[in-house]
Amino acid sequence: MKRLSFFLLTVIALTSSVNVLFAQQEKQERKTIPGMGNLLIPLEIKPSDNSTSIVLEDISGTPKMHREVPENLTLTENVIFHETKSSDGDPMSMKMDIVRPADEEIYPCVIFITGGGFMWAPKNSNLYNRCEIATAGYVVASIEYHVVSNGLYSDAVKDVKAAIRFMRGNAQKYKLNPLKVAVWGESAGGYLTAMTATTNGVNDFDVGEYLNESSNVQAAIDAYGLSDLTKIGADYDKEAEAAHFTADAPEARYVHGKNSGLTILDKPEIVAKSNPVNYVDKKDPHFFLFTDLLINLFRPVKLC
Repeated sequence: MKRLSFFLLTVIALTSSVNVLFAQQEKQERKTIPGMGNLLIPLEIKPSDNSTSIVLEDISGTPKMHREVPENLTLTENVIFHETKSSDGDPMSMKMDIVRPADEEIYPCVIFITGGGFMWAPKNSNLYNRCEIATAGYVVASIEYHVVSNGLYSDAVKDVKAAIRFMRGNAQKYKLNPLKVAVWGESAGGYLTAMTATTNGVNDFDVGEYLNESSNVQAAIDAYGLSDLTKIGADYDKEAEAAHFTADAPEARYVHGKNSGLTILDKPEIVAKSNPVNYVDKKDPHFFLFTDLLINLFRPVKLC
């Protein structure tokens, strides 16, 4: 595992100079984001401040998709790594898909956390990214985790840490180096990446199996993830921002519970525990943070 020599570095992939996303017409009909409760598609987003970021302006190539795993890799699907319960008390068997080089070498491990707006956790998505990482010489485990419909953010952090311990406990079986484990997440997965990495050594999130194994990670890659969940809409137009301060907003339900009736501004002492910045200390690994102005929903100023 190559450790990054910088901390909290934000790299902006400048694929577009667009600073207004989705729409620019004040009078157009307001639309909600599909599957995200009453959240509104922003009509305006404030221009990005890239003054503290490294901006990559020459980005070539087009997005690629894999429908099948390349021949140089192997895929093991639906490996159960954690037995847990939903917020309603129903049993849940959390699963992962493992992709790695098709040889007998020992490689570092990456726990991959897909995005889904806190509403979905599709472990089978982002196959291209996972295969590219594996081709570079890593064992990549893409995991399921609790979402709004069946748990809290803290349950999801416990899922990630359970996956880390599982992979360490099965290092010989999956041919990985247990001393070199990273966590990599995108969007909602980026948020969980930050929570997982900044809680190195915080035992509150270690529950379940393989408790004799460490859940600490040696590196964290956070792709357009969030930190302060009270500021998700801070750069949106006022109406879109206000939708994030309702009890129906995904972040409120993820922190307080799906039927709590509380907003993300209620009970600040509880909300503070959901902010990875509040856990930062010398035990944390190196971070690599990046975002994309084409996506521009979450700008660097709101990432950390």
